Amino acid sequence: MKSYTKYTLILSSIFLASCVNQNIKIANNIMPTTNACAKLELLKTAYNDDFTQLKEIKVGGRVSNSWKAKYQLFGENCQVFSWGEKQHTYSCSLIAPDEETAKRYYQGAKKVTQECLGEKWTLEENERVHDDGMKTSFTNYDDKSSEKVTFSTHLVPTSGVFSTTWAIFYYVGNISQPKK
Repeated sequence: MKSYTKYTLILSSIFLASCVNQNIKIANNIMPTTNACAKLELLKTAYNDDFTQLKEIKVGGRVSNSWKAKYQLFGENCQVFSWGEKQHTYSCSLIAPDEETAKRYYQGAKKVTQECLGEKWTLEENERVHDDGMKTSFTNYDDKSSEKVTFSTHLVPTSGVFSTTWAIFYYVGNISQPKK
């Protein structure tokens, strides 16, 4: 009986150790880095898998689903949204204390994204339609895939009762409508 117990304990320990090692290997493959270009590369790769490796807690909705993101790769309050089965977006936001700081964050995000993505990515900057903010998008139109990933950053004023605050949003997703 003692040898059976020892055998069971050894087998259980080996099984448990292999699970822990597997979880460490998975975590090492998706753990974010502090390097901005590596973060963008991680997001490009994750986009092709509907950001599955970045999803944590699912929050269902009538029209869309959302998940809290495991990692805050840019800003704060990062989430993954889905509209149907074909379109997923990774989104983060950051609230700035004033307009000057918000513009500095926005310009910084634009500059880093442009430097990391390189010359094949087209930069388009426009005023936002529904407010006084700005939007910058980066898309690689040379990419032959039907689902083109776009990186965009938005500078958004949010009017309050006593003051206006500014938010910066960072999105990674498809700029076009999903295919049906």
